[in-house]
Amino acid sequence: MPAGAVNMNHEPTMKFLPEPAFPVAEFEGRLAALNEKILSGGLDAMVIHIPENINYISGWHTPGYYYPQMLIVKPGSRPIIILRALEALGLPVRSWFRQDQLMAYHDNESPVGELVEALKRLELTRSRVGLETHGWFFTVDMNRELADRLPDMQLEPSGWLVESLRQKKSPAEIEQIRRACRIAEIGIRAGIDNFRAGMTEAELAGHIHHAMVSSGCEYVGLPIFVMSGHRQLAPHSVWSSEKRIVPGENIFLEVAGSVNRYAGALFRTLVVGPPTQRNIENMAIAEAMLDAAMAAIRPGTTSSCVNQAVKCIADRNGIVLRKRAGYSMGINFAPDWGEGSFLTLQEGDQTVLEPGMVFHLPQAVRRAGEPLVASSETVVVTESGCAQLTKFERGLIEV
Repeated sequence: MPAGAVNMNHEPTMKFLPEPAFPVAEFEGRLAALNEKILSGGLDAMVIHIPENINYISGWHTPGYYYPQMLIVKPGSRPIIILRALEALGLPVRSWFRQDQLMAYHDNESPVGELVEALKRLELTRSRVGLETHGWFFTVDMNRELADRLPDMQLEPSGWLVESLRQKKSPAEIEQIRRACRIAEIGIRAGIDNFRAGMTEAELAGHIHHAMVSSGCEYVGLPIFVMSGHRQLAPHSVWSSEKRIVPGENIFLEVAGSVNRYAGALFRTLVVGPPTQRNIENMAIAEAMLDAAMAAIRPGTTSSCVNQAVKCIADRNGIVLRKRAGYSMGINFAPDWGEGSFLTLQEGDQTVLEPGMVFHLPQAVRRAGEPLVASSETVVVTESGCAQLTKFERGLIEV
């Protein structure tokens, strides 16, 4: 049909074009590994409702996860995914699942009703079924409704099964994170190149957003953080449309890129004009903390040991640490771009590090009444230590 012509027969001219993040074999391997964990845990099946975990197994993703979505995995059967009817239209685009694996509910219907029908279809109404109990998307009311409607089914708390698989990234996942890191670097570069004294934080954030989205960045689980002057006193401050950035101030930039739902993060500190000696000294401490974390990361060590290496530098310099030394990076959905809920570098955590784990290592020096300085890298654990996935100039960056 010529360009601009009207289709008088009303025949469909558009077709679904899949947008897979990985080859089907990658997803099949994940599903096989989860099936093994389900069986070894003495379960007949598992109900998954955490968006990151659904994405990991099915490839499915949507910003519309404020409506319940669920995935039932039963070893020996094809999984069934349950979605809001509107969102379900996109399944051929965003998942490797077939259409006969989909069950949908309308806005005026109970999602649990569709879940009950799916469990019946899989002959699980008298079985031992695991349920994620550590997420935010399967409410207490939904749990009660499911128990009331299927009283003969044993619901077993079975959190962290999928997360245990997500801890170690495959080469394909690491490549997605590497691409996200490139975008984070582009964002920082845009902040440097487009800065001018007197501009608002919002103006600077606009340049950063434009550069990142133009380079292929998807929506990210957290906003970018732009803090200057006194606004650095409140952690996680987003850009202000009123605050103007003036000479003598530090500018803290915290950004993450996102590619196929995988995130890579980067912190850098800018200074407007020549830095003071105190500013330089504080940044040297932050860099030493970051170097200590990277030197400590290696297979066989524990999360706590990495945190202790950072704490030693902080204690030696009179810095009070108020947070962990780092957290896992991978699949990201709001309200976070990290995976610190199940893999984190913090005091007392005895998790043993393994090759393929990916961490963001944000290190900051906060002293009362002094400008904030911070630096970070996203790294992957290798067979002999760790390797940086982010690569950008460090130290105080004068603008």
